[in-house]
Amino acid sequence: MIYHCEDHTCNYWDEGEKLPERCPQCGRKLLRANEADMTGDDWTALGNTLWDAEASDKKRMVDCFRKAAYLGSAWGVCNLGICMEQGNGVEADPVQAFWLYQQAAGMGRLNAVCCLGVCYQYGIGTAPDAKQAAELYCKAAEYGSPRGQMLLARAFHDGIGVEADAAEAVHWVRAAAYQRYGEGMHRLGVCYEYGDGVEQNWEHAVHWFREAAESGVSTAMTDLGYCYEKGCGVEQSWEQAFSWYRRGAECGYPVSMSNLGLCYKRGYGVEQNWQEAVKWYEQGAQCGNLQSMNNLAYCYERGEGVEQNEERALYWYRRGAEAGSDYCMYCLGWNYSNGEGVEQNMTEAIRWYTAAAEGGNADAMHDLGWLYDHGEGVEQDMKKAICWYERAAEQNHPAAMNSLGECYAMGRGVPRDLETAMEWYRRAAELGEAMADYNMGWHLEQAGKLSEAYAHYRKAADGNDDSAWWALGRFYENGVVVAQDGKEARRCYETGEKLGSAKCKMRLARCKLLGIGGRREKKAGLDLCRQALELAKESSEKEDYGYEAEMNLLRRTIAENES
Repeated sequence: MIYHCEDHTCNYWDEGEKLPERCPQCGRKLLRANEADMTGDDWTALGNTLWDAEASDKKRMVDCFRKAAYLGSAWGVCNLGICMEQGNGVEADPVQAFWLYQQAAGMGRLNAVCCLGVCYQYGIGTAPDAKQAAELYCKAAEYGSPRGQMLLARAFHDGIGVEADAAEAVHWVRAAAYQRYGEGMHRLGVCYEYGDGVEQNWEHAVHWFREAAESGVSTAMTDLGYCYEKGCGVEQSWEQAFSWYRRGAECGYPVSMSNLGLCYKRGYGVEQNWQEAVKWYEQGAQCGNLQSMNNLAYCYERGEGVEQNEERALYWYRRGAEAGSDYCMYCLGWNYSNGEGVEQNMTEAIRWYTAAAEGGNADAMHDLGWLYDHGEGVEQDMKKAICWYERAAEQNHPAAMNSLGECYAMGRGVPRDLETAMEWYRRAAELGEAMADYNMGWHLEQAGKLSEAYAHYRKAADGNDDSAWWALGRFYENGVVVAQDGKEARRCYETGEKLGSAKCKMRLARCKLLGIGGRREKKAGLDLCRQALELAKESSEKEDYGYEAEMNLLRRTIAENES
């Protein structure tokens, strides 16, 4: 049974076993249709309903469009062409699609003119011809087609078949926006956001984002949420940001899903709820959003909002990596490098680090440089190490700047140049790299600039650099710059030891043996010193400044106290 809304302006058509009570679009009465009386546009409207229905018979949809075309509906001819182009309900046939668009365009269907232009632009069913595409977009635009106006705007923006002209692009975007065309309103907001073809104006951007969002454009909902999040063109409000992200997410926009998950994760504009965060990350990830994949993998890795599961974390990192996320590539490389959730495999680690680095991930650039620097998982190659360090440093990666500083300080892969080393340390330290402050302190100490060295050690220690606590402990133990204080020295060593410093462990054992900053326990102290020495032999700190000196000091201390 075919039926339609009694209000012909509604243009709702559908079919089923029985007649529903009310039109789902306008709520008016539904009437049973007589197939013999149906026009081509009626059949097109029925086909469109089947198009939008998820579980509909697509072959039946195509049959409706064929009947519409037979009855002379330009609308039906155009839609049949779209089916042919997309292979929707019928085997794809771009040549036939192109021919159908020509017929519908000749019958005055403006959308067909637009479709024909797209065919010329991308070479669908015909040879590419950018100039012809632009001419068709112009024709549709001048006749008032908002889609044509947007296509022409894009042509002027990107220089497709016409000379690039940002101002002319905005003119046509504005024409579409003034017709309340959702894409046009959103795009006009983007133009004002970035100052693209117009003077940047956040207030105007917010206005058009709001207009588009309230008309149902999910991308505009997300952009409006961002404006509220950052306080751009509107008073900052996490509650409003959350509200618009939610609306966008509920409309099925993956970016909104990711942003909504972040709001729930951090309690921005809503009470913190890890379970809700994971739920929205999951939905965004299933829709192919890379950021959602990143975040979901992290949740599984850390057990945040979901039971910890390294395999699931690895699964989503891999999904994201294969989809092009440089961050997921980096995480996947890190997992292979450290044997987290997967058997350690340095070949795979290098492969994914390289992919991430080439994709622009600065963390991967640095870690890849470090592997080449130390010859781990790959043959040592200082030229490649320096290259990757420099590329990461160009992105203001503080650890890479520090690593470059170490290379220049030691003449590793580059001529030794302490002045250049200190400059890289300084830049890294300004970005919060605690190890760089420690390295600066060490070189200043060697140069006899003890007060400056102490200041950098203190700053590095405040940033939880374990070696900095070792350096501070020495200053307090020996009364350098500061008053001699054995208890404070021991406290520094204890803090560094808890952070994993082998040098602090050796100093702490020595303190207990000699009674520095506390009671002397010769036998227990000797045992502890021997343990510290053995553990230090396997430490990853072997290349650290002062490491060998500490080993030798502890050996002498043990020898002097064994008799």
